[in-house]
Amino acid sequence: MTLFGGRRQASGGRRAGGAGGSDKGSDKGSDTVAYSKRGGWTVMGRLLTPHKGRIALLSLASFASALLEALFIVLLTGIGMALVGGKDVVGPAYGQYLPMDTALAVACGSLVLRVILSLIAVHLSAALTAVVSTEQRQRLSHAFLHTSWSVQQAEPAGRLQELLTSFVSRITQAVSVLATAITASLSLVAFLAAGVAVDPLSTAAVLFALGLVGSVLSPMRRAIRRRSTRNARAGLDFANAVSELGALGLEMQTYGAQGAFTDRIDELTAESTLTQRRTQVLQGAQPQIYTSLAYGAVLAGLAALSLVGFRDLAVIGAVMLLMLRSLSYGQQLSNASASIAGFLPFLEWVDEVVKGYAESPAPGGSVRPDGVVPFEATDVAYAYTPERTALAGVTFRLEPGEALGVIGPSGAGKSTLAQLLLGLRAPTNGTLRAAGVPLEDVDRGWWSERVAFVAQDARLFTGTVAENIRFFRDGIDAEDLRTAARQANILDDIEALPQGFDTHLGERGNQLSGGQRQRLSIARALVGRPELLILDEPTSALDGISEALIRTTLSQLHGRLTVVIIAHRMSTLDICDRIMVIEGGRMTALDAPGALRSDSEFYRNALAVAGIA
Repeated sequence: MTLFGGRRQASGGRRAGGAGGSDKGSDKGSDTVAYSKRGGWTVMGRLLTPHKGRIALLSLASFASALLEALFIVLLTGIGMALVGGKDVVGPAYGQYLPMDTALAVACGSLVLRVILSLIAVHLSAALTAVVSTEQRQRLSHAFLHTSWSVQQAEPAGRLQELLTSFVSRITQAVSVLATAITASLSLVAFLAAGVAVDPLSTAAVLFALGLVGSVLSPMRRAIRRRSTRNARAGLDFANAVSELGALGLEMQTYGAQGAFTDRIDELTAESTLTQRRTQVLQGAQPQIYTSLAYGAVLAGLAALSLVGFRDLAVIGAVMLLMLRSLSYGQQLSNASASIAGFLPFLEWVDEVVKGYAESPAPGGSVRPDGVVPFEATDVAYAYTPERTALAGVTFRLEPGEALGVIGPSGAGKSTLAQLLLGLRAPTNGTLRAAGVPLEDVDRGWWSERVAFVAQDARLFTGTVAENIRFFRDGIDAEDLRTAARQANILDDIEALPQGFDTHLGERGNQLSGGQRQRLSIARALVGRPELLILDEPTSALDGISEALIRTTLSQLHGRLTVVIIAHRMSTLDICDRIMVIEGGRMTALDAPGALRSDSEFYRNALAVAGIA
């Protein structure tokens, strides 16, 4: 048994989705993201380019801190050797002899300065990761909010949330690890430079050995990258499944499908956990292997010095301390390399998703017509895919104050028509015009202020009554709220609430009944004083009393604004001046109700089923 539509992969390319309600469809898009090592680093480069100044300061502070640490180690070795030998001078340190007091003071000063510079580097690193996290969340969310409705509607449930949380978190970690890698690499350079100054031959031997160790571990880093790609996909699959589970809770309880749901979640959990575990094993094994190989390289260097008869204890001590400290930075660099290899797929994935959103921007022009109506559709067609046409050859004209009903069987294209009227989709063929202006040329902000929509399922958000009616729009005062609530026949219900318009409705408005939620949704549509109101099955799931209240609202609005009502319930269409019949994606009739009784068989059958003589 397959639940949640099987396994889903995120798409970074352009995707188109179906209409709401019964007319859903989707364009099949690319469900894969091409990964490459070069591509991941290219994305990282673009991400960090605006922060070159902060990265330069971080590099400078890290390098200076490492030089001071190297100086401290050399001086500490010299001081120790001088004390053992009973000498009052320390040296030679980089060819110089220093009095004991001076050497102690310089060592102390270098240690204090190193701490200060290290703290500055930590602050710069934290600031860098914080600003990148903010930018990536804004970039991703803004791209999604400004892409077309077809792309938004086609997104799998829970995908945007997973991208904004887990994926952006991985990107932030990648930047943090990269900052660590910068610090470690510059510190390694500083220590190797200090080692060369003390003894070039032994330092060069150790450096060669460390380079050999790094090349040996290169295949492991590639394996980590492959595992991380699978881990990213598994994470999205799991997030999509959990989101759909939450949406199907009622059906799950009703049909007793808890066992099947549990099995599916367990399957996805096991898959996600397995890929995560394999990635972590590789990432955890790399530093252990690196450390062992690096220590072996140092041991081989000592053996070489022993064979050539090198016996300068002070030089050997300084070089050993410098090289051992270099190993710790080398290990940090190795760890960072493994981690970044695991994070690069997440950077690429988010980058591809943002590009996909940008390829399908929300429509919008700059023209502001004289009005929304008259509204004309001429030979309009829309196809979700070349194989599936939802509408074809639809032609009609809406006049100011007219009420137009739209009926037809499920899947006929009614909801697709509603989305075309709203400007959410552009016709595949034909034209839509508002007061003579092509709809694609109309200013989107102007259009949204004058066209309103009431969906079949009233969607409220967590907030107060006033906030849900206002719906993030400015310029709507308390009197506007009361007027809209009165028009929607919901004012008495609101005033009966504990705090009236300031009553908090709970999560997604769950404190209201279905009829109240729908009438509140109508108030939301009316508060902006629209010229065109589109309602998609506004009474299909309501009781008789709620339906009667909404029919009263529609009767009161008749003639004051243009209304398009998509409905299966024929009683909802009593106020309509004309009724359009859509069958199989084509408009088969458009006339006054009386004329349709003789001209449309579908209309006659619908009246008969509804018990209307």
